[in-house]
Amino acid sequence: METTTKKYLTISLVVIVAGVLDFATASLFQNVLHVPLFLDMIFAMAVLFVYGPLAALAVYVVNVVCGCLKLIILYGKNDYIYLFTLSAFTIILVTWLFVRKKENLAKGVNFTFLYILTAAVCAALACAVVSGIISYFTFTQNVEAGPFDKIIFAFSGDQMGVLASCIIGRIPITVLDRIITTFAGFGISIAYKKYTIQMYGGGEAE
Repeated sequence: METTTKKYLTISLVVIVAGVLDFATASLFQNVLHVPLFLDMIFAMAVLFVYGPLAALAVYVVNVVCGCLKLIILYGKNDYIYLFTLSAFTIILVTWLFVRKKENLAKGVNFTFLYILTAAVCAALACAVVSGIISYFTFTQNVEAGPFDKIIFAFSGDQMGVLASCIIGRIPITVLDRIITTFAGFGISIAYKKYTIQMYGGGEAE
């Protein structure tokens, strides 16, 4: 009983810390360094590889809560960013469909690389559709421009509908973002597992 309680307390702490780190990382790259990527799910992906989809989704919820609080404080509105939890759920679900079989991540460097790459690209394409639909309904309501807004304007100005622009305009950035985020999360998960094995004999991570 004590071991189980300790396990869930550890997972809860990891979820909160990972969510705050994802929010901080995204803010750094988007608002400070002005990198045209999201990079807001690196630690959520790490948690996905270690603890599974529910914990990863909880990480994103913490991230979104931080983002909503920021926008409410700065602008007095939340910018509808909580709707993008649907996008995160799509990413987590599609990625988990690939990585849930742990043995496929231990078949050599080349196979693992291609396997994770495939998972990232599939998740990115699914996310582009879901996020594009959300953007279509909230595009004029945003108080902070996203890294894809200029691309959306470019497509819509090229005789393409707004919905199609919101979806297609997201694909290049989303694919690159998912590849970076998924591989970074995988690397962090490996480091975390090694740390827990050294500290707890492997009891904290599964």
